[in-house]
Amino acid sequence: MKLYQSVIAVFLTLLSVTSYADKEDLNKLQQQTNDWYIVKQDNTRHITTYAKNEEGKSVRSFKIEAEVNASLATLASIHFDIANIKKWYWETLESRLISKVSETEYLYYMQFRAPLVADRDVVLRAQIEPFQKDVHPYMLLRLRAVPSTLAVPDKIVRISAFDLDIKFTPLVNGKTKVEAEGYIDPSGGVPSWVFNTVQQQAPYSTMLGLYRMTQKAEYAHPKTTLAFKYVQ
Repeated sequence: MKLYQSVIAVFLTLLSVTSYADKEDLNKLQQQTNDWYIVKQDNTRHITTYAKNEEGKSVRSFKIEAEVNASLATLASIHFDIANIKKWYWETLESRLISKVSETEYLYYMQFRAPLVADRDVVLRAQIEPFQKDVHPYMLLRLRAVPSTLAVPDKIVRISAFDLDIKFTPLVNGKTKVEAEGYIDPSGGVPSWVFNTVQQQAPYSTMLGLYRMTQKAEYAHPKTTLAFKYVQ
């Protein structure tokens, strides 16, 4: 009996190692063929992050899929509270609204702490496609860099490309499915391997920050009218 158990244990160990090796080989193959591959999978928090090599680009694109235990109203209130984005978005030093263009469009500024190189900043144009039941059953937040909108502060490098689409789909259980896909070019001659290494952590860390904010009463139970329209 003991011999049988030992054989089973060895078999399961070999199977586990083989499975891990196969996954590593698959990731390497996907990186070579420009397919999405998993960077981080957190089954407890229902967060999966991905990366992909883009043709002709040295910096990888990223994607996030998550199921958040919060309503669309809560997630909209967090994203529309521009001044406090710095409290949860990865390595953000400053976040402030520049102007409100309409109920579904605004400009805002963010500045980021960058390890070993000059800090970065970005000016973003945000455009909202509000939720419409049966017609457009999700809210889409589309972010694009508009670098020339403001002067660049001293000792700061402006991010030249920041393309991010975030889709918020309410679920029947009161949760919200969050799907984000984006590409960021840090500019300023940062070696691609440095930024790609940072990008292994940033999307997942940002989602953890977002989860933390959903627990705050002012967002979990928003009492005031939001600054922008999230539902039609």
